[in-house]
Amino acid sequence: MKKIFISLLSCSFLVLHADWTDKITMNGYFNVEFEDKIAGDYSGRLLDEHASFDSDMLDIVLNVQATEKVRIAIDFSWEHGSQSEVNKGNVGFEYAFAEYTFSDQFKVRAGKMFTPFGIYNEIHTAKPSIIILKEPNPTNKMYFISQDKYEQTLLYPRWGTGIAVLGNLNISNIPVDYVVQVINGDLSYGVEKNEYDKDDNDHKGIIARVRADVTNDLQVGASFYHDVMEQYDDNDDSIGQMDVSSQGAQLIWHITDDFRFEAEYVTGTLDVKNVKSFRRSGYSLLPSYYIMENVNLYFLYAQADPNHNKPQDSVVNMAPGVNVEIDTNVFLKLDVLNVTSGKQNTIYKGNSYSELRAALSIGF
Repeated sequence: MKKIFISLLSCSFLVLHADWTDKITMNGYFNVEFEDKIAGDYSGRLLDEHASFDSDMLDIVLNVQATEKVRIAIDFSWEHGSQSEVNKGNVGFEYAFAEYTFSDQFKVRAGKMFTPFGIYNEIHTAKPSIIILKEPNPTNKMYFISQDKYEQTLLYPRWGTGIAVLGNLNISNIPVDYVVQVINGDLSYGVEKNEYDKDDNDHKGIIARVRADVTNDLQVGASFYHDVMEQYDDNDDSIGQMDVSSQGAQLIWHITDDFRFEAEYVTGTLDVKNVKSFRRSGYSLLPSYYIMENVNLYFLYAQADPNHNKPQDSVVNMAPGVNVEIDTNVFLKLDVLNVTSGKQNTIYKGNSYSELRAALSIGF
């Protein structure tokens, strides 16, 4: 009798296991980096002067097909050698949302999501999927461009909690994908609150992007973001509102099987009531060329102007590099980041630096 019971229990677990493995898929990313300043006058928080290794990231991505039409997507991340007992690194989930598919042309999502702006934001943690070592600062990280309280405001938030509609269309035989997202406002620039839980005003962030595969080799796209956020003083009292609006254009062109060109431009306005109003912009250019089947040379040129009203405050990033696929989905990247700026830039003040960077990126 005992043997029969054990056999029945084993069969039950096998059936349950088969049912869950049919519903769940798992993949992820691993990334470790090395950085060292090799030249220049600038010394500060934005570079590494001591030849350091960074246990950058481990991401585990789960997709659960709860029903035929409902998918749950979760991205767990452990960053910079996470060790919570000594308050080091970061642990969290990059996104966790539910998606209901009405059709391929119309889907609805709800939860925490990456914001769909430009080329990089939705894939910036998936380092094996991008050619360069890191996404360009001039279009993605304004806090690497200026330390002014308002100028360092991101051109768009990285994440948001809310709802989104998205889908794939075919317009005049041109494949088009779109997404429109409504999220709580970004609270990074106000009091320490949690925008993934509660907003602090009635305005909501609106983000939208559309991409079109004009040919098999050419994709173009456009992005939009707008929000009105509260500003606070040192006592956490509201002192007014900040209106942030950004627009972007992007292009990915496979000129030949080996030669690819990528470009992105972002501009926008920031209006702080009774304080200041200005336009800022940034762009990046990235040609890359396979000199061998697994060896890809690239050159990043990117520039940002954090405030069009101020002269000589732009920042330029240049990074020649190489991306070598040493095994299936295993990439070794090496580049030299060169940063220069105008004399009025609030971070670099006209100083420059060069930094040797390397990364091992693995997708699984």
